[in-house]
Amino acid sequence: MIRRGFTLVELLVVIAIIGALVALLLPAVQSARESARRTQCVNQIRQLALASHNFHETNGRFPPAVYQLSFAAAPKFRGVTLFVKLLPYIEQGNLAEGWDEVDPLNNTNGANTSRTARKLPMLMCTSDFVATNPIDSGSNRWYGLTSYGGNGGSRSYDPQFATNDGIFFVIGPGSQTAPNAQAIRMAEVSDGLSNTVLFGERSHFDPNHDTFAKGVTAPSGQFLNTMNTTGWWAASGGRLAGGDVTLSAYAPINFRTPQPLSSGGSMVPTATDYNSYQYYNDRRIGAFGSNHPGGANFALADGSTRFLRQNVPLTDLQRLCVRDDGQTATVD
Repeated sequence: MIRRGFTLVELLVVIAIIGALVALLLPAVQSARESARRTQCVNQIRQLALASHNFHETNGRFPPAVYQLSFAAAPKFRGVTLFVKLLPYIEQGNLAEGWDEVDPLNNTNGANTSRTARKLPMLMCTSDFVATNPIDSGSNRWYGLTSYGGNGGSRSYDPQFATNDGIFFVIGPGSQTAPNAQAIRMAEVSDGLSNTVLFGERSHFDPNHDTFAKGVTAPSGQFLNTMNTTGWWAASGGRLAGGDVTLSAYAPINFRTPQPLSSGGSMVPTATDYNSYQYYNDRRIGAFGSNHPGGANFALADGSTRFLRQNVPLTDLQRLCVRDDGQTATVD
C-alpha cells in the first residue's frame, strides 16, 4: 500500500488559503467589537441623561457644570462638578456621601485612593483609549477621567469666554461669566428638549495637540493639558474646571489639531508658541468627538440618543447645542 503525503506546493496553497480567510475574518471581528463598544457607550450616555432627568425631578433644575466657590487663598477657584451631583443617580451614592462641598479640594486627600481619583467605568467609553486613569494633576492630587461632557453651548472653554447658552455652565461666586446665575430648568430649553444636546462624547486622542502641550513654554502659572490628562469628572479646583466636564459647538465634531508643533508655522492661523496656540487649544479641549468611526454619540435633553456624524455642518451643531436661539436643526 502506497502512502501519499502533501507536497510542498499543496501545503503552501493551504497556508495561503488560511491566511486569506483570516485576513477576511479579522475586519469582521474588529467591526463586531467596535459595534459592541458603541452599544455600551450609547447605554452609558443614556444613563447620564436619565440621571440628569432624575436630578431635575428632585431639584427642579439640571445641575450646573460647576458650582464654583471663590477663595482668597490659593488655589483661588474650587468647585463641585455636575458629575459629582449626579453620583447618587448613577448608583454611586456611597461615593457621594460625605463629599466635601465646602472645601472641595479636600476630596483629593488620599492621592490615588482619594474620592476624586475613583475610576468610574460608566463614565468611560471603552473605545476611548487612555494610557492612565486616574491621573496625577500635580502635587499628588489625582483625578479620574470621563469620556463624556455636558452641553456647554456654542462655546464653553476658556470659561472667561463661555457663552452660557447650553445646558451646563459654571455658576457661583467663582464663575467668571455667571456668578449670580441659576442652573437651567427644562422650561428654559425653549428650542425643545428633543432639539437640544444634553451630553456628548470626548475623545482623548490627539497626538498633534499633545506636541504643543509638551513642547511650548507657558507663562508662569499657566499650562496646556495633553488630551489624556483632560476631562476630570470630579475637578475640584482651578479656573478651567468647566472645561473638564463640558463640551461645545465651538469646533466641529472630531476636531483635532491639524499639524504638530514642528509644522505649526504652516497652519492657518499659525501656531508657534503658547499664545498663538490658544485658538486651537480652546477649540480642541471643548470639541465633541470619539474614537467610533465617523462621528460620536450624543444624548438629547429629552433622554433620547443619537449618533451624529462628524460631517454635520458646524452651524447645525451650534443650533443643537444652543438651548434658546429659536433655531433647530435636522440631522441624520
